[in-house]
Amino acid sequence: MTGVLGEEQEFTDTAYSLLTSQREHLTQRMNNLANAPSTGTGQDDLEREAHADNLRSQLRSVEAAKNRLYFGRIDGDSGDTHRIGRIGLRTESGDMALIDWRAPNAAPFYQATTANRMDTILRRRISIKAIGAQQVVTHVDDELLTEPGEGSYQAAKDSVAAPRDGRMADILATIATDQDVIIRSPLNQITVVQGGPGTGKTVVALHRAAWLLYTYRERLAKDAILIVGPSTAFLKYIDQVLPSLGETDIVLLTPGQLFPGISATADDTFEVSGIKGHQRMAQIITNAVSHWSNIPDSQIDITTEGGTKLHITRGQIRECVRSLSKRSTYHANREVFLKRVLEYLARNLANDHDHEQLDIESRNELVADFIDDRHVRRVLNLMWMPTTPEKVISKLFGDPRFLQLASQNLLSPDEQAQLFREAGSAWTIDDVPLLDECAELLGEWIRPAAAVRESRSEYRELDAGHMRYGNRDAAFAHTSTVAERAYLDREWVYGHIVVDEAQELSQMAWRAIERRAVRKSMTIVGDLQQSSHPAGARDWNDALAWAGEKLSLFHLNVTYRITDQTVQTAIQQLVEAGGNPPELVSIRSGSPTITIKVAQHEFLGFLSNALQDQTGRACVIVPDDLLSTWEEAFGVNSIDLGFGPSAIDSRIAVLSAKETKGLEFDIVFVVNPGQIRAQGVRGSDVFVACTRATHQLYLVDVLTV
Repeated sequence: MTGVLGEEQEFTDTAYSLLTSQREHLTQRMNNLANAPSTGTGQDDLEREAHADNLRSQLRSVEAAKNRLYFGRIDGDSGDTHRIGRIGLRTESGDMALIDWRAPNAAPFYQATTANRMDTILRRRISIKAIGAQQVVTHVDDELLTEPGEGSYQAAKDSVAAPRDGRMADILATIATDQDVIIRSPLNQITVVQGGPGTGKTVVALHRAAWLLYTYRERLAKDAILIVGPSTAFLKYIDQVLPSLGETDIVLLTPGQLFPGISATADDTFEVSGIKGHQRMAQIITNAVSHWSNIPDSQIDITTEGGTKLHITRGQIRECVRSLSKRSTYHANREVFLKRVLEYLARNLANDHDHEQLDIESRNELVADFIDDRHVRRVLNLMWMPTTPEKVISKLFGDPRFLQLASQNLLSPDEQAQLFREAGSAWTIDDVPLLDECAELLGEWIRPAAAVRESRSEYRELDAGHMRYGNRDAAFAHTSTVAERAYLDREWVYGHIVVDEAQELSQMAWRAIERRAVRKSMTIVGDLQQSSHPAGARDWNDALAWAGEKLSLFHLNVTYRITDQTVQTAIQQLVEAGGNPPELVSIRSGSPTITIKVAQHEFLGFLSNALQDQTGRACVIVPDDLLSTWEEAFGVNSIDLGFGPSAIDSRIAVLSAKETKGLEFDIVFVVNPGQIRAQGVRGSDVFVACTRATHQLYLVDVLTV
């Protein structure tokens, strides 16, 4: 191999040799650390584990870099050359051989233009293919920045032309200038990316997460990054992007998984989603929690199991209530309230027997004895029962009288009736923010501990069966990574949060996200044109009013995924449904949309013929009402149809429009587009369905007779 290819092949061989050396060096350091004697001190163990974590992180990055290690080069005005890759590598002498794509001096590779060359003359993209054990340079694409040209668009076109494999790939070699500006925007802000389908919103957000972890490693390494995506299929689709970039301290959740222990996938009706998603539900839940306790307005008399007579007066009960803080949680106030009640019971018992004022030790001994008494525990729990978010929300929607009490004038009788459901109903996606809201008000169930003497340092648990959360420290003892600890902790504050398809989050869902983003460091991507949730975002400034001045809005209008022909079809369908046409510019031309009618019993044969000479992945997008019946009819088939969250593992996925958000396929069959058009808000669903196609779009009317 000679010439330019030979030159780049020589460097590629060198880079992979350095990578191997780096891997061997890190492995040796880990072995040395594991075999080194320990001092036996806790501090030493902590430092060793932190050092080991750092080495493991570096080794993961090295392993992830094996695929397409080297992909770019820039030549400067002064004759200097910088080579860009997945990670940074130095020679044995310490010279920088390969620059990490996230490093500041790699920025011109992505941001330099003919109008602003950034002291760069040449940008070169290198294509490498694994042939056996050898990494072979197959192609180079040079762009002279001193002359006008297509720039990064051509590279993006070439990338999109490749068949899909069911997983999103990184775009390190093809990041466009406007995308890179977003990726490298500051940490301490809420970066909002408004962009139409195929503009690269998702992949830009993921690369931004990787860039942030590189640039702010020390801070984010202990806080982790949360990525919220619209569905489990979507999370599966993107789950290899960040690991391919060497980053793993990431938590991936759907909106239905934001509350630990719940993984909701069921949907409410459109009307019920609108009610549950509205911010007035926050006040309704506040009212529900405030009505959960049952504090009497009269004297309480208790006879213990041993026959001891106890009492607390009406005035003393009121004094216990006055000691509570309106800012405290339900369970924190419960602790304070019960502590005061127990103290009054002990004090009154002493007075009843003409004892002098008890000292603290004697009083606390009595209090501890009361806690052991079944009759006392029963009375106290009836006054202020420990509870869980699940119990409160279940009662709210399962008991019309309780809902009426909590909703006051916030819900109409018709809305209250719509919210009713039978006990044991599955949790819905729109229930999860409500559970989170309730958990915030309840707080953790904490055992009272302040009023007993050292030998009995904690009050015994009043009702263990009602504890929602256990000992977090104990749970964390069995986890090894920051991401695992964050996943278990509802109150975890993430260093950064990425929200995809953010237009679908309701007002209540945003409240749940905000609790986890108190540092106001977020990347939010979405398309208001695709919003289908009745309480979803219609304006970013309104939806994110809590962000204040930290909000920074970017727009992406160039679609790489969708051809001109598909854009025209999608916009036509959208407009016919009453939607507004978006600003969307395609850089690709392709085949016209095919419109066809097919009998249902002939559909599989039609699919088989249509895909006979095609490569890549296909998707059949059906109306919501048909999804379950189609799975029953076509679940067992001979052409590799897939249904549900694992559908993208099949060659042909069968999904609803909602399930395809964020996904892309080579060929898309939109079944009964008129029906899909009618089921979404202003045609949002049909617009989503049509814009999943990278190469060919079919509009198929399936006839049942």
